[in-house]
Amino acid sequence: MDFQARLEALTHQLQPWSPLWSRSILQGWPESGVAYPEEWLAYARSLDASGERLLDQGTLVGVPPPSLLALLNSLHALTALPWHEGLHALTVAETQGLSAKKRHELERVLALLAPRTRFVHEAVDIGGGMGHLARLCSRTFGWTFHSIDRDAALQDKGRRWLTRPHPPGGGTLGFVLATVEDGPQPQLDPLFSGRDRASIGLHTCGPLALTQLRKSQGAGFVLNVGCCYDKLEVPRDYPVSRFGKAHPLPLTPHALALTTRGRHHKTEVEFARMKQVYAWRFAFDLLSRRHFPERGFVRAGDAPRALYAGRFAAYARDRLVRLGLEPGMTDAELDAFEVSVRADTRDLLLCHLLRDRFARALEVVLLLDRAILLEESGFQVELLQLFDPRLSPRNLALIASRST
Repeated sequence: MDFQARLEALTHQLQPWSPLWSRSILQGWPESGVAYPEEWLAYARSLDASGERLLDQGTLVGVPPPSLLALLNSLHALTALPWHEGLHALTVAETQGLSAKKRHELERVLALLAPRTRFVHEAVDIGGGMGHLARLCSRTFGWTFHSIDRDAALQDKGRRWLTRPHPPGGGTLGFVLATVEDGPQPQLDPLFSGRDRASIGLHTCGPLALTQLRKSQGAGFVLNVGCCYDKLEVPRDYPVSRFGKAHPLPLTPHALALTTRGRHHKTEVEFARMKQVYAWRFAFDLLSRRHFPERGFVRAGDAPRALYAGRFAAYARDRLVRLGLEPGMTDAELDAFEVSVRADTRDLLLCHLLRDRFARALEVVLLLDRAILLEESGFQVELLQLFDPRLSPRNLALIASRST
């Protein structure tokens, strides 16, 4: 793949729509809604519940506005990435006690590693936790594996796993209690250096992914799956490649938070729950603006799930008590207020459904920038979809290797 051409084309498509994806809808309402083309909102308002769910999945029904259809088709094409096919089947004994998500990820990572790491003899895993990946890699490939984590309790559990009966042979596994940080770390840095070394980071949180890439400049193989892009800081963490710096997007904290919302496989129940949560949160925001304008934007916070399934008054009363606010309204008046603002709360929902269409594209921009950084450092790079997004939504893997 020509990562530079893909990044340039994606940036070209996204740049004109930055007023939509770079701002918080709720915090800037109603002014934030003005940025959405009226024909887009009119189309979204015409949708029934099934049409709203399809929009959440990126599918446009009926006769959508040409500009919206063209944009979504373009973003879909530019974010289409090849899949890694195949899995390394694990036994029940090897995965006993693991979640379905963890087993799924391990089976696909092992299958990806097998044909690409025949030259590897030693590996390091950042944020290795209990060392499940390290344990399976050392036994499968015969590697000497160093599993780094800052949680001693998790590593103790991992050591107990190693005492379980297992087939003879394989490599060795050691746990390293440490935090991987930018800058020189004399005890850790040698683990990342060597053409026969593999550096692995699965779901490296926020800037930790970039720390791994910088630490691994001397490695022969690098695998990284990032997550928690909302913890990145601009311009420190984006753009990072020379080419990316010549083609930047105005990524705000709100835009970075949006990159974590690329999930197109909600069930009908999950989508209905999301709509209900939004309805109560949006109504509460409008209530607080009306009665406490001096407070500005009030963060309602996460409420117990049961409150979203009940009356608005119960939810609002719980949040008001938590925030120390008293609007002087009865429960009946609170419920009546929610009914009175339903047109506004639906518009807020529809704007969010439209804005979410940019989430995957912004995520791919971050990863294309990192792929180009690795290319600029002399690696041969792949960017693949590795995991089933229904199980593991952050499913994009950067794979880099040195010529051997």
